[in-house]
Amino acid sequence: MKTISYISDRKQCRLLKSFPVFLNHKRNALIEAFGKEKTEIIISSSIESYPNIVRVLPAFNTPVYDALMSVASKMAALKKGMKAAGIQTEEFVKFNIEQTRSAAKKVPRVLKKLGGKIYLSNLIRWYLKGVAKSVSANGWPTKLINGRKNDDYVMSVETRDCQMVAFWESIGEGDIRPYCTFFDFTSAELLGIGLRQESAIDSGVCRYCFSRNGKVQWPESIRKILAE
Repeated sequence: MKTISYISDRKQCRLLKSFPVFLNHKRNALIEAFGKEKTEIIISSSIESYPNIVRVLPAFNTPVYDALMSVASKMAALKKGMKAAGIQTEEFVKFNIEQTRSAAKKVPRVLKKLGGKIYLSNLIRWYLKGVAKSVSANGWPTKLINGRKNDDYVMSVETRDCQMVAFWESIGEGDIRPYCTFFDFTSAELLGIGLRQESAIDSGVCRYCFSRNGKVQWPESIRKILAE
């Protein structure tokens, strides 16, 4: 397996500059959910922790995955800030799902459906196959499989040696492990496409199946959080 590399100093600077904007977009929602006092702790602690996070942010030389990791780095800092304010991991997960759902309500339904159709189109799946090959060559084994005629899914994605979880563990936030797929499922919900997880990281292979008209089948660990 190829040794994982880290993002460049230039990209680190860009992320550090953009991080306060990310937090400002969250500020009102954080105040509403946790109050002003805790929000100030969250923001100050997040800003303090972020430089150390971006220093160990993996780079896969693949725009899609590098963008995903950049978002993950900001979410990781937010999680550290929430932890400093006494907010548990489960609350962090629920807060972010609710925020995505709230934002989704502002998107016209027709645009959501269009986004889902585009994501599962032949052209995008062809592109994502290339992405899978590229990210595999750079240290995160990934395979995209097109569904066959009698399959109940359009495409399946399989990953091994999950570098997303490895990243969270490297910064001391490994307790996200049971919930680390929440971003994938909120995205599927936003696009109006079906998604189910057939095997999780503990099996050694993470396998996800996407369908045009199916439901988003949230993992049991996340369903429990949402039911609380």
